[in-house]
Amino acid sequence: MTDGTARNIMLKIDDGLCRVCKRCLADESCRGSAFVRFDKQESPFIDMSRCWGCMECVAVCPFGAVVRHTYGDEALPPG
Repeated sequence: MTDGTARNIMLKIDDGLCRVCKRCLADESCRGSAFVRFDKQESPFIDMSRCWGCMECVAVCPFGAVVRHTYGDEALPPG
């Protein structure tokens, strides 16, 4: 993780958007080797314990399949 706020982030693969590319650009860009794929015919998943929080994978996926979810106090509506 790059900073304290990164711990409130969960990255997931949207199976509806993932095209299961043979050469996954998001996986290749991941410096933490957080992308895990057990079956080459299925979307990978992201092991957040290995994720550095750089968000490079979100930026490079041409199909927008890597989705950022924020959780914790900052994700709650004010009030």
